[in-house]
Amino acid sequence: MKRRDFIKHIPLGLAAASIPFSVAGFSGRAFGKSPMLDALLNSQGDTDRVLVLINLQGGNDGLNMVIPFEDPLYASNRAGIGFTTASDTSSLANFKLRADLALNPVMGITPGQNPTPTTFMNMFTEGKLAVLQNVGYTNPNRSHFRATDIWNSGTDSNLVITTGWVGRYLETLVPEDYPLSINSPDPVAISIDYSTSLAFQGDKSVMALAVTDPSKYSAAANYPDDTNPANNFGSELSFVRGVLQQSDVYGARFASVFSNANATKNKVAYSTTNGLAQQLKKVAWCINAGMTTKVYFVSIGSFDTHVNENSKNTSQGQGLLLSMLAEAISTFQQDIELMGVADRVLGMTYSEFGRRVNQNGSSGTDHGTCAPMFVFGNGVNGEVYGHHPDLKNLDIYADLINQFDFRQVYASLLTQWFGANDTLRKSILNKPEFSTQADFLSQFPINGSGTMQNLIKNPINGVAPTSKPASAILYQNYPNPVRSTTEIRFDLAEGSLVRLEVFDSRGELMATLADTYHGSGTYTIPFDASRLASGTYYYRLDAGGVVENRAMTIVR
Repeated sequence: MKRRDFIKHIPLGLAAASIPFSVAGFSGRAFGKSPMLDALLNSQGDTDRVLVLINLQGGNDGLNMVIPFEDPLYASNRAGIGFTTASDTSSLANFKLRADLALNPVMGITPGQNPTPTTFMNMFTEGKLAVLQNVGYTNPNRSHFRATDIWNSGTDSNLVITTGWVGRYLETLVPEDYPLSINSPDPVAISIDYSTSLAFQGDKSVMALAVTDPSKYSAAANYPDDTNPANNFGSELSFVRGVLQQSDVYGARFASVFSNANATKNKVAYSTTNGLAQQLKKVAWCINAGMTTKVYFVSIGSFDTHVNENSKNTSQGQGLLLSMLAEAISTFQQDIELMGVADRVLGMTYSEFGRRVNQNGSSGTDHGTCAPMFVFGNGVNGEVYGHHPDLKNLDIYADLINQFDFRQVYASLLTQWFGANDTLRKSILNKPEFSTQADFLSQFPINGSGTMQNLIKNPINGVAPTSKPASAILYQNYPNPVRSTTEIRFDLAEGSLVRLEVFDSRGELMATLADTYHGSGTYTIPFDASRLASGTYYYRLDAGGVVENRAMTIVR
């Protein structure tokens, strides 16, 4: 086996554990070898912008976070746990995101001993918070482990791969011999945790360093330079020793950066009882210290609220977690603004799934499908994106049907925030082996209207930030999965020739549902799938200069 291929063949868990260094008594995880993509793919990747990923572990209930309080179906499905009484709805008055949606009031306050003038609700009113409704994917998985892998890998639900969407991007920014040779003294990604997420796994390496406190570096053990044994393991041992020595470069960098007390000085006080706030405090240290790290990862949980969801106060359950989330983000946002670095920092929240529309018998909610996502920072176009959650047209499991694929959000961050060009974006999110070849676009409809807008305020890739009406919008078919018949809905902003077709997974045309002129309006086209075998199929709308594709599943 070639020395440079050694790490590639170590199982992921063993590879991470094989390359440690000591930080505050905890092991850091890093770095196998990683490849370099063609220079064309990386032509727009060199920026000073930073992304902070916040994982809401356990499956966060979106309907009690962004609350459709005027929908009678919300009240009937959540009479015991929802904001349904007159007192409940009056408490939402100061937290409305629009006429029919409100932020959970526990997220509008700043609990704990260290309140700050900036609140989560203020961030929205100031245009620094984007709320993306109904985010999910086709054929959702309700297992914590598998659903987490789907979000972290950025793939279709029926495809299992061992790389993550962030890792595939970051490995294009480092030298071919990384980590044996590096082009920056700083890690490209840092996870404030004991281990790294699948999101950071590249084709041949883990691209993030896991460390609980970067300011408390202690030197790793010396690596003796003994003569390697003259056997089959000698060259591999030599390579491992080389990687260990190289990984210590990052530890030495921490020691150098944080020996300056000013580097760890925050401009505001973070709650000492809020674990997420303490993680973001350390992220702010690294950014303020001038580190060139591009992506940070933090987490909070568990949102697995099967019993006593308790979304209405900050004493326990989802209410406590949401208040901690809002407090941590708003404190972090104020801190980086006072540090003068906020214009180049963006954050994103995600969870492996939402919860069921109806409450269960234990005053909780069970595993569901789609949910809202938050993107925050000075660089975001703060709006509510997407339509009101459709609590009537549910899937066959009585779950919400997604409006946005989560990879559309990823595409916005890659192209508009980091400046990845179209070729690079497709190599990360539209790899040839992926079964869905949807062209994940970077614009979203404002407030469920036909007006489209960039998620990012000043996109690097030069996409004009002005809003424009969408000439055609294609929605997920209902019901999906399909047992016999289904309906496909689309909107036209203006009249045009419409072609709506259904294809199988090999790209063969199965049916043409429309091929004629349609005036402006909303159309629902029935499709009889009873003659088709079980499997994944795709339907494509070509209208008004827009081509959109979606997948459907047929089950027998």
